[in-house]
Amino acid sequence: MQKMLLLLLTVLTLTAGCSKRAWYNGFKSGHNYQCGNLEGDAREKCLQKGGMSYDKYQENLK
Repeated sequence: MQKMLLLLLTVLTLTAGCSKRAWYNGFKSGHNYQCGNLEGDAREKCLQKGGMSYDKYQENLK
């Protein structure tokens, strides 16, 4: 029981320390990885769609 609680607290601490930029970059990396499953023009379009920088993403939210 104590080990599980310690594990939970560790995970919560680590995830709370992640910035929004880190989360965005993680999702962007996942998107780019999924694009790797495509071929030709579909892959290029997929990569272009996910190519927005975090700063540009923040600007678009405003």
